[in-house]
Amino acid sequence: MAKSSVVFSAFLLILFLLAISVIGTVNGELCEKASKTWSGNCGNTRHCDDQCKAWEGAAHGACHTRGKKHMCFCYFNCPKAEKLAQDKLKAEELAKEKIEANKVPQP
Repeated sequence: MAKSSVVFSAFLLILFLLAISVIGTVNGELCEKASKTWSGNCGNTRHCDDQCKAWEGAAHGACHTRGKKHMCFCYFNCPKAEKLAQDKLKAEELAKEKIEANKVPQP
């Protein structure tokens, strides 16, 4: 009887640990995007972080080297990054439609 309760307790502990790790993974996923508002070399991660948060609505930002460039990268919660990408596509489509609508047919 005691052995079965130990096995059951161990099973519950493992199940609990798996559940916690999955929750942490889902909530902790970040998507990296090069900053759209940063210009020049990125040498101060704190400034990059502040600008990503204030200007781009990111969770945080950091300076990284890509190739030989020192760039500011913003980190978004993945659903927000996907929404920003979708909003950008919609804006581009609307701009194209507006350009087409404003074209005057030539005689």
